[in-house]
Amino acid sequence: MKIIKRNPLFFAFFFPALVDGAITLLGQSPEYWSNKTVNEASPAYYFLYYSPWLFIAGSVVWFTSWYLIFLKLKEPLNLFLMFLFIAGHSWGSTSWIWNIAKRNGLYTPFNQTSVVLVWCAVVVYFALIAMFATYSLRIYLHQKKLNSN
Repeated sequence: MKIIKRNPLFFAFFFPALVDGAITLLGQSPEYWSNKTVNEASPAYYFLYYSPWLFIAGSVVWFTSWYLIFLKLKEPLNLFLMFLFIAGHSWGSTSWIWNIAKRNGLYTPFNQTSVVLVWCAVVVYFALIAMFATYSLRIYLHQKKLNSN
């Protein structure tokens, strides 16, 4: 895809970052929607506290900023940040997956079947993250090889 080829390291972490943002918003408890009891550990807490729309707008600004920054970054900083964002957003989003599964009765800590089912869903999610990241990283390395010849 042309858009990924333009900025492959950004797109290496885009999938888990997008999922993390979406399920951070969707995973808020009913109390959030009625009286602003926010469940979020990152600085995004403040955006969520004021409005879900501010959180969405902040996310768009965050993605746009990092897209532009990744166009300018050089090695090794670009690779370091790519891996940092993949790890951080993968961890953040999977914590929401467990939380949402528990809230909806799909996961009970002492029910081994439910633990294994959610664990399998998380492993499939990690496989998707790895697939997108590998695809993007291969494009980056291929472009680097072409530019060095």
